[in-house]
Amino acid sequence: MVDEIQIDALLAKIADETGCQLERYSGILNEEAIIIPADQLRAAIGVLQTDFDCFHLSTITAQQRETHPGEIELLYQFWHGQGFALLLRLPIPAPEVTSIIDLIPGADFYEREVAEMFGVTFTGRAETPRLLLPGDWDQGPPFIRSEETDE
Repeated sequence: MVDEIQIDALLAKIADETGCQLERYSGILNEEAIIIPADQLRAAIGVLQTDFDCFHLSTITAQQRETHPGEIELLYQFWHGQGFALLLRLPIPAPEVTSIIDLIPGADFYEREVAEMFGVTFTGRAETPRLLLPGDWDQGPPFIRSEETDE
């Protein structure tokens, strides 16, 4: 059985490696989460892989919440004896983060879905081909809420 990651140890190691102020996020039921700056994602994943032998990315999800208008939250959800997530907040209208497919090749599908549905740009990858929407889709990311439509 895989030993569970001690979140406090993970927080301390990521903070030590990046020099960033990190914050625990308690808004996810039954899962630990750490809020990190988007520009430190790759460094945080490097810590997970090198220091905690954690390579299992379960998914990347995106959401807009009323408590953080004007932002998209990305959750990089991992499993290593328990579930935990790295949470990034990206500004709308130009959400952008560096791709991690060179670190975790299985992230390709998740990045493509988030790019298509939420308009997030993943830099550092050759392309982000369509995954779900038809080729003639021209209405913008379908999961982005606008103030006008209030959907």
